[in-house]
Amino acid sequence: MNPSSITAVLGEHLVDASEAAHCLNLPMYLLTHPKERQRLGIPHYRVGKLVRFKLQELEAWMLAQGGASNA
Repeated sequence: MNPSSITAVLGEHLVDASEAAHCLNLPMYLLTHPKERQRLGIPHYRVGKLVRFKLQELEAWMLAQGGASNA
């Protein structure tokens, strides 16, 4: 399956923690540490052993947190 058909199936491009942190100005540790993701309820997807994020879901999560980008 090529990347474009994966995007068509999922409806949105998945990004890794580094790209998500850079795009949304979030501290990297919030996205890379499982206990932090769970504690804060950060939306993420497991793709095998990899963790990926949808930027729109992270933006919505940030708004729900009161817009605080540095939790």
